Amino acid sequence: MSETGTDTTRSSESSEARQRQARAIEVSGWGERFRFVQPHNLSFWVYLALTAIGVFQAWAFFAPSAGLYADAFAISAILCGLCGLAWFAWFRHIDRWERQPGRLVLAALLWGAIPATFAFAYTVNTAMLGIYSKLFGQVWSADWAAGATAPITEEAAKLCGFILLMGLAPRLIRTANDGLIVGAFLGLGFAVFEDFLYAANSTARAFGTDPVGQAVQMSFTRIAVSFVSHPLFSALVCTGVIYIIGTAAQPRRIGRGLAFVLFGMFLHFTWDDATGLGMGGILTFPVMIGSIVLGFTVLTIAFRRAAPREYQFVRDILAPEVEAGTVTDAEVDGILEKKARKAFIKSAPHHKSRRARKHLRRAILDLAHDLASGKGADTEAVRHSRSEVERLRVKAG
Repeated sequence: MSETGTDTTRSSESSEARQRQARAIEVSGWGERFRFVQPHNLSFWVYLALTAIGVFQAWAFFAPSAGLYADAFAISAILCGLCGLAWFAWFRHIDRWERQPGRLVLAALLWGAIPATFAFAYTVNTAMLGIYSKLFGQVWSADWAAGATAPITEEAAKLCGFILLMGLAPRLIRTANDGLIVGAFLGLGFAVFEDFLYAANSTARAFGTDPVGQAVQMSFTRIAVSFVSHPLFSALVCTGVIYIIGTAAQPRRIGRGLAFVLFGMFLHFTWDDATGLGMGGILTFPVMIGSIVLGFTVLTIAFRRAAPREYQFVRDILAPEVEAGTVTDAEVDGILEKKARKAFIKSAPHHKSRRARKHLRRAILDLAHDLASGKGADTEAVRHSRSEVERLRVKAG
């Protein structure tokens, strides 16, 4: 083949790689920035109005007793807040693919904490629990009313926020993985404030008897079971809604979406009505264990079903870099595929090399993020990420 023909082939391959990259960035929404204040967007005003209602309701609830139990409220807020921060750090850690902008995460947390909790769930739940006790009696209500109410009212309250956030960030919330992550943050905001609400109520119910002790005990009780809570439920419900609606980045899968929504609500039901399902205490603990196992099994399935779409975006965004030799196909596989990742780390000649290879994986993913943020342009951030990849590759051996 002539030199001219070889150059033409290379140019064609480069052009194809660039097209793959541009298409992936456009479809995925990777690198898009989130702007909360959108005066011409109805979702913005609905969000603000419902948040204002939630703030008013929260003030009306806490203000009368805040002065009486200020110490207990403060300790509960600290304990529940620290638990929430730990979960926040974990959720940010697993948000590996498209990193949700901090302001979008904050908007999700705020919705779960204030409007979902106080503008929706608290008011509706109080009314429904009163109706159930009158219709079916106190004994039935104690065992079943929570599970007959909360999976519907609370998941609907969090889902309203998710739909509004989709309206505010239509290019950022596009894939099933986005639904899992944003849904988890919505649920985290709800869980932290619900835990605080339980702790605050425990002090009032004790009529001022050891309010700090009551608050600490209830806070730790809620923290102990926080790993099966609203973040898990709403992550499944929100990812299910993405599948049901379908987006430019996520093909519609109605059956799969309905399954995840129903599983999220069912897990909420089994957790809230564990006592009733456990026949008044005999099997309560086995029911809770079963709910935990089922919950994390379904969540694992949800992440695995969401992963291939994100994998393809990574491959397409990095295609020009692979072609240029900045990264290799094996290194990209080491980011995405579990077996390839283990083999890549295990084949390192010594401990320092294994550690460098772990950092190399992170650096390559950082390069993909920087490329997306720059829309594929050769920005300063992209050049820095390339140099970091080269530096770590040398150390990786």
